[in-house]
Amino acid sequence: MHGSEVEHDFWLKNEGSKVLKIVKASMTAPLRVTRMPRELAPGGEDLIHFRLDTAALSGPFKGQITVFLNDPDLPEADLSFEGVVIPPVEVAPLPAFFVSGLRGKEASASLEIINHEAEPLRIGKIEHASERFTTNLETLRPGERYRLTLILKPDGPGGRKTEPITVATSSGVQPTLEISANTYLHERIYVFPDSVDLGAIPISQIRKNPALLGTLAQTLMVYQEEGSDFRAALRTDLPMLNLKWERGPKGDRYQATISLDPDKVNVGFYDGLLIIDTNDPASPRLTVAISGRILNQ
Repeated sequence: MHGSEVEHDFWLKNEGSKVLKIVKASMTAPLRVTRMPRELAPGGEDLIHFRLDTAALSGPFKGQITVFLNDPDLPEADLSFEGVVIPPVEVAPLPAFFVSGLRGKEASASLEIINHEAEPLRIGKIEHASERFTTNLETLRPGERYRLTLILKPDGPGGRKTEPITVATSSGVQPTLEISANTYLHERIYVFPDSVDLGAIPISQIRKNPALLGTLAQTLMVYQEEGSDFRAALRTDLPMLNLKWERGPKGDRYQATISLDPDKVNVGFYDGLLIIDTNDPASPRLTVAISGRILNQ
């Protein structure tokens, strides 16, 4: 629990024939070693005792204690510790929404607010600036457990966006909860990913191994939601690109492979577009940004 102090023992045993000396120990903050032997006789054993103050921690924690020894075969011994620090007011499973929806169809997701304090918890004002979604709060167990639901508006602004939601509580320790709202409202025709970055590649590597560019090819998917006779043609305004695409067996998508042509690349930045012409009257043309860089190395 957040704010409590965790204690644990690690046992050490000297199975060698010489005295084992413990030179020093280093550890991940805020771990603290409170007891450690200086040496162990052959066949002897003792413990290393540590404490972890969770006042400044929340969520998963991974720590390590490294013990430095005078043993040439084992100069360092690593002792690992991990766990989850539960805050006084927990947002489960994560303090974040991830909601993707199709225009014209409502989509939603829920999370729970769980009180671990002795005093009953009251939820106050829920604030967010977005017009992309609404929120709804349900009481599951008064003072103990609540369900917060994000409803993505089916006619709201399209595209992808991350915004904060602030929840006011009666907790003296956690008077506000910060929740991330990650939403994506897409049209009937959409692409994934919504942009392509081919990275930065040294020209020397391309000259030594032109086939390298094939291994760095990017895949892009074009979807028609609930489609069955989707047709698309792809082209680009970047002459140094190789572009191939294939229609899916269900007739609702295309898979495109985008790579650089080793015979046409030059040093420098490049920015352009992938242009997708479709047979869907609502979205007859889509464009996807393509970028990358050839390094003079």
